[in-house]
Amino acid sequence: MHPTRNKHTPLSPSAKRAYGFLKSVVEQHDDGIPATTARSRLQSADGVTDCLAELLEKGYLYEVGDTIYVT
Repeated sequence: MHPTRNKHTPLSPSAKRAYGFLKSVVEQHDDGIPATTARSRLQSADGVTDCLAELLEKGYLYEVGDTIYVT
């Protein structure tokens, strides 16, 4: 069972950009991606900040062990 997004808690503008970027990266891998890879991808992307914590807290992404998935 996947967690659901909190529809009452909107993302900050920077987190929206980060989510759009990470969603395309994570969805390319059926087994998710390691959290360290997600952070390094965010840090190397132009115009995207590391909002991984916000995306996890608000339920747009979820982490199992050290692997990140899209909800």
